[in-house]
Amino acid sequence: MSSLDIVREKLKGQVPLVQHMGVDIVEYQPGYVAVEAPLEPNLNTHGTAFGGSLYCVATMCGWSLVHLTLMDAGFEPNVWVTKGEVIYAKPVTGNLRAQVKASDEVLDGLREQYQSKARAKVQLTVEIYQGEDLALTLTATYAAR
Repeated sequence: MSSLDIVREKLKGQVPLVQHMGVDIVEYQPGYVAVEAPLEPNLNTHGTAFGGSLYCVATMCGWSLVHLTLMDAGFEPNVWVTKGEVIYAKPVTGNLRAQVKASDEVLDGLREQYQSKARAKVQLTVEIYQGEDLALTLTATYAAR
């Protein structure tokens, strides 16, 4: 089973809310993850994406990148978010698609911290777009052990 399959299974099998929301990792390559969820189970009273759902999808996107990066380096980490600050800039009226990119320098630092201390922290910025417009920015710190 690939690291991507393992992380998908963790998301769906161990976090019931994520399963209900329909969250899935739709793209992964070193330094980049995209996570999506359909709009329908994540609607608010205005017919747009619920803010809590947007936050959750964004948080799981960063979580996935940290988890996959460390797994691909041969580790079996536990990963969690320790802090998150979100800016809601525009409503989302379609699928919720979060994406995160991290530089080689950031990811090398994450792997080196984890290898030397068996724990690590990293700050990532996750974005969700509505069409071509930035709809949400999440700046979050993730920890791993």
